[in-house]
Amino acid sequence: MWLWLTIKWLVVAVEVLVAVPTLYLAAVAAAAIARSFGAGREAPRGVDGAGEEARHPRFALVIPAHDEEATIGTLLASLGDVDYPRERFDIYVVADNCRDDTVGVVERSGVARALARVDTERRGKGYALAWAFERLRGHAPAYDAYVVIDADSVVDSQLLLAYARALRSRAAAIQASNAVLNVEESPATALRWIALTLMNHIRPLGRNLLGANSTLTGNGMCLSAGLLERQPWRAFGLAEDYQYYLTITLAGERIRYAPDARVRSVMPVSFEAMQTQDLRWESVGQRPPTWSWVARLLRAGGWRRIEAVLELIAPPLSQLVAAVVIADIAAPALRDPLAMGLAALLTLGLVVYVASAFITLRPAWPVYRALLSAPGFLAWKLWVTLVLRRRRSREGAWVRTARAQRL
Repeated sequence: MWLWLTIKWLVVAVEVLVAVPTLYLAAVAAAAIARSFGAGREAPRGVDGAGEEARHPRFALVIPAHDEEATIGTLLASLGDVDYPRERFDIYVVADNCRDDTVGVVERSGVARALARVDTERRGKGYALAWAFERLRGHAPAYDAYVVIDADSVVDSQLLLAYARALRSRAAAIQASNAVLNVEESPATALRWIALTLMNHIRPLGRNLLGANSTLTGNGMCLSAGLLERQPWRAFGLAEDYQYYLTITLAGERIRYAPDARVRSVMPVSFEAMQTQDLRWESVGQRPPTWSWVARLLRAGGWRRIEAVLELIAPPLSQLVAAVVIADIAAPALRDPLAMGLAALLTLGLVVYVASAFITLRPAWPVYRALLSAPGFLAWKLWVTLVLRRRRSREGAWVRTARAQRL
């Protein structure tokens, strides 16, 4: 009997621990669904009678690039089609320790300026951004905001107009919709679309409606000049965007998600080709030390900081699914009403979270079909997470993801 009771309460304890992030994500997903159907929409401010600076802020588009000669031309072409007064934005490509012809491609494009940076000691996107922001700070006329775009992306023609509208809401930082370009190319890219939609669209959309901050994903983030004056860029890890997000959230800054601002990137077409990308995204060194930030955010108080703690401690989807599946198996085996009730609640919360991607965006049929490959994808993510616990040495390296060049 004591063994049965021990197992029962162990299962219940695990279910309670998993319930916190699962129900949090379900609540965020419900808010995102409500937002997609019109709840919480804000009217643009300062449109009628506004001056040129208010209607069309001056942007510096900063593109960190490391050996990107194969993809940078496509991004620059899409930026050339942006619907925005050309005299109100400039494009800079930070060619960081490049060994290929990235600089030559940029110079021949005629739409951007190449900023060549060579520093073999301080390598990586974070250092490249800090260097570029410092160089551009004294530009005349001054920029109102800085937009960071990854070199292997394409942008929507309304990108800068969407940022301009969001800046009128007095946000210090803005995150664009960061999505997958080649969604229907393979089951792997379709499943990546689901994962990134949940992380980069559902969560920031719902969190903003709940009065919380969006995270920054690095690609498609817009930082106001005032923010960079108050909080200079000093984030240099593999997840420099997340580090900066935590820093400015702790400082009380406002980060908005702008779903109408869209950037999209090509994703690897097979699980094997995803390895480099997953090693970077899931690395144990990806985020700053979790519990140190939890303590600092809780001490500072305030809803946005407390909500940021809930976001911070939410485990990857693969781990949540694994935990819920175990609960769904263990609870009926124990025949305990409490364990079975908690397992049902967890399952419902997870279903609401995942289904929100399909309810809000209604993807093409290949995305639904790709769900048949989801068990293998989740097993892959779990394997990557476990393997990465032994790869701390990757911290700080800027490693390009191997992609088929289909831009």
